[in-house]
Amino acid sequence: MAQSFTVESPIAETVDAARRKVTTRRELAETLGHSTRAMREYAAQVIVELVRIDADLLQDFSGDIVDALNRPESLTRYSMLEIIGEMMISNPRIVTDSYELLQECLYDEDSGTVRLYAFRVLARYGATGPARSLKVWPDLSMALRCFHGDSEFIAMLNELINMLAGRADQQVKDAAVELFAFDAENARGMLRRKARTIATFAPDVLERIQAEAQAVADAAAARKEAENVATEEDDTSDDAATDTDSDAVKDTGTEKKE
Repeated sequence: MAQSFTVESPIAETVDAARRKVTTRRELAETLGHSTRAMREYAAQVIVELVRIDADLLQDFSGDIVDALNRPESLTRYSMLEIIGEMMISNPRIVTDSYELLQECLYDEDSGTVRLYAFRVLARYGATGPARSLKVWPDLSMALRCFHGDSEFIAMLNELINMLAGRADQQVKDAAVELFAFDAENARGMLRRKARTIATFAPDVLERIQAEAQAVADAAAARKEAENVATEEDDTSDDAATDTDSDAVKDTGTEKKE
Protein backbone atom coordinates (compact mmCIF):
# COMPACT_ATOMS: atom_id res chain seq x y z
CA MET A 1 0.00 0.00 0.00
CA ALA A 2 1.39 3.40 -1.01
CA GLN A 3 1.79 6.00 1.72
CA SER A 4 0.82 9.65 1.45
CA PHE A 5 4.35 10.52 2.59
CA THR A 6 7.91 9.48 1.85
CA VAL A 7 11.16 9.72 3.78
CA GLU A 8 11.72 13.00 1.93
CA SER A 9 8.50 14.54 3.25
CA PRO A 10 9.09 17.25 5.87
CA ILE A 11 8.37 15.74 9.27
CA ALA A 12 6.46 18.82 10.42
CA GLU A 13 4.06 18.53 7.48
CA THR A 14 3.38 14.85 8.14
CA VAL A 15 2.89 15.54 11.86
CA ASP A 16 0.34 18.23 11.01
CA ALA A 17 -1.50 15.90 8.66
CA ALA A 18 -1.51 13.13 11.27
CA ARG A 19 -2.83 15.51 13.89
CA ARG A 20 -5.79 16.33 11.66
CA LYS A 21 -6.51 13.01 9.93
CA VAL A 22 -6.90 9.53 11.39
CA THR A 23 -6.07 8.05 7.99
CA THR A 24 -2.56 9.51 8.20
CA ARG A 25 -2.16 8.21 11.73
CA ARG A 26 -3.18 4.76 10.52
CA GLU A 27 -0.66 4.98 7.69
CA LEU A 28 2.09 5.88 10.14
CA ALA A 29 1.19 2.99 12.45
CA GLU A 30 1.26 0.56 9.53
CA THR A 31 4.56 1.99 8.30
CA LEU A 32 6.19 0.92 11.57
CA GLY A 33 6.07 -2.55 10.02
CA HIS A 34 7.38 -1.44 6.62
CA SER A 35 9.95 -3.60 4.87
CA THR A 36 12.51 -0.79 4.69
CA ARG A 37 14.35 0.59 7.67
CA ALA A 38 14.25 4.17 6.40
CA MET A 39 10.46 4.20 6.24
CA ARG A 40 10.14 2.64 9.69
CA GLU A 41 12.48 5.22 11.18
CA TYR A 42 10.67 8.06 9.44
CA ALA A 43 7.31 6.91 10.79
CA ALA A 44 8.82 6.49 14.26
CA GLN A 45 10.14 10.06 14.28
CA VAL A 46 6.80 11.46 13.14
CA ILE A 47 4.89 9.53 15.80
CA VAL A 48 7.30 10.73 18.50
CA GLU A 49 6.51 14.33 17.53
CA LEU A 50 2.80 13.56 17.42
CA VAL A 51 2.72 11.93 20.87
CA ARG A 52 4.34 15.03 22.34
CA ILE A 53 1.40 17.05 21.03
CA ASP A 54 -1.41 14.69 22.04
CA ALA A 55 -0.83 11.11 23.16
CA ASP A 56 -4.53 10.31 22.97
CA LEU A 57 -4.39 10.57 19.18
CA LEU A 58 -2.41 7.33 19.16
CA GLN A 59 -4.32 5.17 21.62
CA ASP A 60 -6.08 3.26 18.85
CA PHE A 61 -2.70 2.21 17.47
CA SER A 62 -1.08 1.01 20.66
CA GLY A 63 -0.81 -2.53 19.29
CA ASP A 64 1.29 -1.37 16.33
CA ILE A 65 3.48 0.71 18.64
CA VAL A 66 4.12 -2.18 21.02
CA ASP A 67 4.85 -4.53 18.13
CA ALA A 68 7.45 -2.07 16.77
CA LEU A 69 9.62 -2.78 19.83
CA ASN A 70 10.60 -5.89 17.86
CA ARG A 71 12.26 -3.93 15.05
CA PRO A 72 16.00 -4.47 14.62
CA GLU A 73 17.07 -0.82 14.47
CA SER A 74 17.60 0.98 17.77
CA LEU A 75 16.08 4.29 16.61
CA THR A 76 12.69 2.70 16.07
CA ARG A 77 12.89 0.81 19.36
CA TYR A 78 13.81 3.77 21.54
CA SER A 79 11.28 5.95 19.72
CA MET A 80 8.56 3.44 20.62
CA LEU A 81 9.76 3.47 24.22
CA GLU A 82 9.41 7.23 24.37
CA ILE A 83 5.94 6.97 22.83
CA ILE A 84 4.86 4.29 25.32
CA GLY A 85 6.16 6.47 28.14
CA GLU A 86 3.90 9.30 27.03
CA MET A 87 0.89 7.11 26.30
CA MET A 88 0.97 5.33 29.65
CA ILE A 89 0.02 8.54 31.46
CA SER A 90 -3.56 8.10 30.28
CA ASN A 91 -3.32 4.41 29.37
CA PRO A 92 -1.14 2.50 31.87
CA ARG A 93 -2.29 -0.78 30.37
CA ILE A 94 0.10 -0.25 27.48
CA VAL A 95 2.93 -1.02 29.90
CA THR A 96 1.43 -4.31 31.03
CA ASP A 97 0.67 -5.22 27.42
CA SER A 98 4.29 -4.62 26.43
CA TYR A 99 6.00 -5.75 29.64
CA GLU A 100 7.97 -8.68 28.22
CA LEU A 101 9.25 -6.54 25.35
CA LEU A 102 10.15 -3.78 27.80
CA GLN A 103 12.21 -6.31 29.74
CA GLU A 104 14.02 -7.32 26.56
CA CYS A 105 14.73 -3.67 25.75
CA LEU A 106 16.04 -3.14 29.27
CA TYR A 107 18.84 -5.61 28.50
CA ASP A 108 19.33 -4.64 24.87
CA GLU A 109 22.82 -5.73 23.81
CA ASP A 110 23.29 -3.13 21.09
CA SER A 111 22.04 0.20 22.40
CA GLY A 112 22.53 1.96 25.71
CA THR A 113 19.83 4.43 24.65
CA VAL A 114 17.31 1.62 24.29
CA ARG A 115 18.27 0.32 27.75
CA LEU A 116 17.92 3.78 29.28
CA TYR A 117 14.55 4.48 27.66
CA ALA A 118 13.21 1.10 28.81
CA PHE A 119 14.44 1.82 32.33
CA ARG A 120 12.73 5.22 32.18
CA VAL A 121 9.39 3.74 31.16
CA LEU A 122 9.47 1.16 33.94
CA ALA A 123 10.62 3.63 36.58
CA ARG A 124 7.95 6.15 35.66
CA TYR A 125 5.37 3.40 35.71
CA GLY A 126 6.61 2.35 39.14
CA ALA A 127 6.29 5.93 40.40
CA THR A 128 2.52 5.83 39.90
CA GLY A 129 1.69 3.39 42.69
CA PRO A 130 3.07 0.99 45.34
CA ALA A 131 1.98 -2.20 43.55
CA ARG A 132 3.49 -1.02 40.28
CA SER A 133 6.78 -0.14 41.95
CA LEU A 134 6.94 -3.62 43.45
CA LYS A 135 6.32 -5.11 40.00
CA VAL A 136 9.13 -3.21 38.26
CA TRP A 137 11.71 -3.19 41.05
CA PRO A 138 13.20 -6.66 40.39
CA ASP A 139 13.94 -5.66 36.79
CA LEU A 140 15.21 -2.21 37.71
CA SER A 141 17.48 -3.50 40.46
CA MET A 142 18.97 -6.15 38.17
CA ALA A 143 19.59 -3.54 35.47
CA LEU A 144 21.29 -1.26 37.99
CA ARG A 145 23.62 -4.10 38.96
CA CYS A 146 24.34 -5.03 35.35
CA PHE A 147 25.00 -1.52 34.07
CA HIS A 148 26.76 0.00 37.08
CA GLY A 149 29.31 2.42 35.68
CA ASP A 150 27.99 2.45 32.10
CA SER A 151 27.50 5.77 30.32
CA GLU A 152 23.73 5.73 30.88
CA PHE A 153 23.99 4.70 34.55
CA ILE A 154 23.69 8.17 36.11
CA ALA A 155 20.63 8.90 33.99
CA MET A 156 19.15 5.64 35.27
CA LEU A 157 19.79 6.81 38.83
CA ASN A 158 17.92 10.03 38.09
CA GLU A 159 14.92 7.99 36.97
CA LEU A 160 15.22 5.79 40.06
CA ILE A 161 15.27 8.83 42.34
CA ASN A 162 12.17 10.20 40.63
CA MET A 163 10.40 6.88 41.16
CA LEU A 164 11.34 6.79 44.84
CA ALA A 165 10.09 10.36 45.23
CA GLY A 166 6.77 9.27 43.74
CA ARG A 167 4.39 6.67 45.08
CA ALA A 168 6.85 3.81 45.35
CA ASP A 169 6.29 1.23 48.06
CA GLN A 170 8.46 1.57 51.17
CA GLN A 171 9.84 -1.92 50.55
CA VAL A 172 11.22 -0.66 47.25
CA LYS A 173 12.76 2.37 48.94
CA ASP A 174 14.38 0.16 51.57
CA ALA A 175 15.76 -2.18 48.92
CA ALA A 176 17.13 0.73 46.88
CA VAL A 177 18.97 2.09 49.91
CA GLU A 178 20.43 -1.35 50.62
CA LEU A 179 21.60 -1.54 47.01
CA PHE A 180 23.39 1.81 47.16
CA ALA A 181 24.56 1.89 50.78
CA PHE A 182 28.12 1.03 49.78
CA ASP A 183 28.24 3.75 47.11
CA ALA A 184 26.80 6.28 49.56
CA GLU A 185 29.84 5.75 51.78
CA ASN A 186 32.62 4.80 49.37
CA ALA A 187 31.90 6.11 45.88
CA ARG A 188 33.10 9.45 44.57
CA GLY A 189 31.70 12.33 42.58
CA MET A 190 28.25 12.16 41.00
CA LEU A 191 27.68 8.53 41.93
CA ARG A 192 28.22 9.26 45.60
CA ARG A 193 25.87 12.25 45.48
CA LYS A 194 23.15 10.21 43.79
CA ALA A 195 23.62 7.32 46.21
CA ARG A 196 23.32 9.67 49.18
CA THR A 197 20.12 11.12 47.71
CA ILE A 198 18.74 7.58 47.41
CA ALA A 199 19.71 6.96 51.05
CA THR A 200 17.39 9.77 52.19
CA PHE A 201 14.36 7.67 51.28
CA ALA A 202 15.14 5.19 54.07
CA PRO A 203 17.77 6.68 56.43
CA ASP A 204 17.07 4.07 59.09
CA VAL A 205 18.09 1.35 56.64
CA LEU A 206 21.39 3.09 55.94
CA GLU A 207 22.03 3.51 59.68
CA ARG A 208 21.35 -0.20 60.24
CA ILE A 209 23.70 -1.20 57.44
CA GLN A 210 26.41 1.12 58.78
CA ALA A 211 25.96 -0.30 62.29
CA GLU A 212 26.18 -3.86 60.97
CA ALA A 213 29.30 -3.03 59.01
CA GLN A 214 30.88 -1.45 62.07
CA ALA A 215 30.00 -4.49 64.16
CA VAL A 216 31.64 -6.77 61.59
CA ALA A 217 34.73 -4.54 61.55
CA ASP A 218 34.89 -4.49 65.35
CA ALA A 219 34.54 -8.27 65.50
CA ALA A 220 37.32 -8.70 62.94
CA ALA A 221 39.55 -6.34 64.91
CA ALA A 222 38.81 -8.25 68.13
CA ARG A 223 39.68 -11.57 66.46
CA LYS A 224 42.91 -10.12 65.16
CA GLU A 225 43.80 -8.81 68.60
CA ALA A 226 43.02 -12.19 70.15
CA GLU A 227 45.20 -13.90 67.56
CA ASN A 228 48.06 -11.50 68.34
CA VAL A 229 47.74 -12.14 72.06
CA ALA A 230 47.68 -15.89 71.50
CA THR A 231 50.76 -15.64 69.29
CA GLU A 232 52.59 -13.64 71.96
CA GLU A 233 51.65 -16.18 74.63
CA ASP A 234 52.86 -19.03 72.41
CA ASP A 235 56.16 -17.21 71.87
CA THR A 236 56.52 -16.69 75.64
CA SER A 237 55.82 -20.37 76.30
CA ASP A 238 58.34 -21.40 73.66
CA ASP A 239 60.97 -19.12 75.22
CA ALA A 240 60.27 -20.55 78.67
CA ALA A 241 60.51 -24.09 77.34
CA THR A 242 63.80 -23.29 75.65
CA ASP A 243 65.20 -21.84 78.88
CA THR A 244 64.12 -24.96 80.79
CA ASP A 245 65.76 -27.25 78.28
CA SER A 246 68.99 -25.24 78.47
CA ASP A 247 69.03 -25.46 82.28
CA ALA A 248 68.46 -29.19 82.09
CA VAL A 249 71.38 -29.60 79.71
CA LYS A 250 73.61 -27.56 81.98
CA ASP A 251 72.62 -29.65 85.04
CA THR A 252 73.36 -32.87 83.14
CA GLY A 253 76.79 -31.59 82.16
CA THR A 254 77.60 -30.68 85.73
CA GLU A 255 76.60 -34.12 87.00
CA LYS A 256 78.89 -35.78 84.47
CA LYS A 257 81.89 -33.73 85.57
CA GLU A 258 81.32 -34.72 89.18
